[in-house]
Formats: sequence, C-alpha cells, structure tokens
Amino acid sequence: MMLALITDWNAFGAALLATAIFGLVGIVLMLSGFKLFDIMTPKIDLEKELGENKNVAVAIVVASVIIGIALVVSAAMS
Repeated sequence: MMLALITDWNAFGAALLATAIFGLVGIVLMLSGFKLFDIMTPKIDLEKELGENKNVAVAIVVASVIIGIALVVSAAMS
C-alpha cells in the first residue's frame, strides 16, 4: 500500500534527508541554548541541583527554558 503512495523515490529520499538534517540542527541548537543558559547562571550549579539535591523548582525553570528554546528553534526553522 505504501509503495503505491510514493511515486517519486528521489523526492522521498531528499525529503527524508532534509528531515534528518533539520532534526540534527534543531538538537544542536537546543543543546547550545541550554549551555548558554547554564553559562548565564554561574551561581546555580544546575547539574548538582537537579541530580544530587532533587530541586524541583530548578527542574521547572530548566524545563521552561528548554520548552522556550524549542519554540524559538521551531519557529526559526519553519
């Protein structure tokens, strides 16, 4: 059934490659944004607060920063 829907394999391959590249670029931008946030908050050791101290407040802030970065990256890539 799937073979009948795909008529141009070259276009399918190009779209699949573009999706993979944009996905990798998005992941790199997300990691860069998080590291930038980590650098901008030198008084807070995020890894220690999240890993050892189980600080829920820091986890919520980090999650919101990651979601915000994801929205910006998504808007920039579309």
